[in-house]
Amino acid sequence: MGSRAAYADGSLWVHPEVTVYHRLGQYQDLPAPTPEETLDVMRRLAMDAQMDLGLRQLVEDIVRDVWPHDYLSEYVAILNHVRQHIRYVRDPITIEQVATPQATLRKRTGDCDDQAILIATLVGLIGGRSRFVAGAFRKAPDGRSVLEHVWCEAYEPRGKFWVALDPIPGRNVPQMLGRVVDTLVGAGVE
Repeated sequence: MGSRAAYADGSLWVHPEVTVYHRLGQYQDLPAPTPEETLDVMRRLAMDAQMDLGLRQLVEDIVRDVWPHDYLSEYVAILNHVRQHIRYVRDPITIEQVATPQATLRKRTGDCDDQAILIATLVGLIGGRSRFVAGAFRKAPDGRSVLEHVWCEAYEPRGKFWVALDPIPGRNVPQMLGRVVDTLVGAGVE
């Protein structure tokens, strides 16, 4: 069964690896997906991928050298793997594409939503909880909010806090990881 995208006229575009929405712009008559619609598609793709044994093997390989029950280090290993192996590439200007984790790995490219889906899937496959955080919006010509940036957060059960796992910040990753360390120190986690 392929992913589906509902268009304003009720038609569906079906593809096994990518859900496509038209954005505002060239296709003024087709509305951009709302942030809620995009996040819903992302959640479904991450959950659907939980049955993929190849992804389970990949995440086991990623965390193989991490101490057992060191969840934060597992999450950082997943983040580093995605940063090292998936190149950030924006969607086409007129289309919002949301890819399966398998497609992102196969292509070795993806935008923020594709990489967030991959990270959330891998976190889930090692028993972790994750959520998507929509952190940047812009106004579409019709006045609606359009999602500009999203990332994944994983729950650290020992310290009882959420950890941002955003591979997109580029040069800002050390600052992001520094905030994680500050959070750990503030929570009394060693």
